[in-house]
Amino acid sequence: MDTAADIPEALTPETRRGHLRAIADRMLLALSREDDPKTGEEIEKGIRRALLIERLYARCDATEAKAIKNAVARIEQQVTAKKATPTTAPPPAPAKETQFDIATRALALKAKTLHRAAKGDPESLRQVMARHFEPPVTPAKTRKDTS
Repeated sequence: MDTAADIPEALTPETRRGHLRAIADRMLLALSREDDPKTGEEIEKGIRRALLIERLYARCDATEAKAIKNAVARIEQQVTAKKATPTTAPPPAPAKETQFDIATRALALKAKTLHRAAKGDPESLRQVMARHFEPPVTPAKTRKDTS
């Protein structure tokens, strides 16, 4: 039985790490199922196996950490390259304000002044409410007395 035919030619680093970790797991389980060593030679073999398993785990962990560092470095390089490239497009012309923009700005201003009033601003809450929520009072036209 040829197992080389079962494994694809191009393994990604993630799948290689997964295979190595699986092999180390199986080796560790097999080592833990064995009986306690009785001779010096059995003890030496057990220690060698344990060290090999530990090296496999360490290699998997180190390559995983290195892959994360490489990914972060790649992203940082892309960001700096994007910042370094000059933009040739002119800045967009300021668009005419829509009713939504005006209403949004007005609500933000109202919220800001209400927050300031709640914090103890000398301007009373009634003045803030009158200025922002009540329609402006226009003086009534006086009629001439014709009597």
